[in-house]
Amino acid sequence: MSSIASSSKGKRKLNLMKKLSVLIVANDDISQNSYILCLQNFGVDTLGVRDGLMAFNIHDKTQMRFDLILMSSIMPMMDGIEATKKLRSMGITTTIVGITTPDDNEEYHKKFMEAGLDECYEKPLTKEILQSLIEKIGNKV
Repeated sequence: MSSIASSSKGKRKLNLMKKLSVLIVANDDISQNSYILCLQNFGVDTLGVRDGLMAFNIHDKTQMRFDLILMSSIMPMMDGIEATKKLRSMGITTTIVGITTPDDNEEYHKKFMEAGLDECYEKPLTKEILQSLIEKIGNKV
């Protein structure tokens, strides 16, 4: 199945077989809101939380599951490395994409990947990167 983008009134809905859901884990409100708006314009359901502990609790206590998790590296309460490790130890197989900052060094990036990320990008994520991720996930489900 291919997911083709169509445009109507500035929105680019992706033609996906199933409505996808994305958990955005970031304490940076500007980035989080821009990712949410962009993904919603693609027709994707989104939920944003401010730190890794909230992401862990959503999976642990509510049994909610997502098609994609966008995980910031540096956050209060629980950072992206610890949250990713905990989610993977719970058996969460959802694609997790890390979002690093320009200040994150190579060693930190390596540890983040080793925690169980599927991919990692330096922020900010562009509309094209988000679209590519959604198309990849859409083709998996």
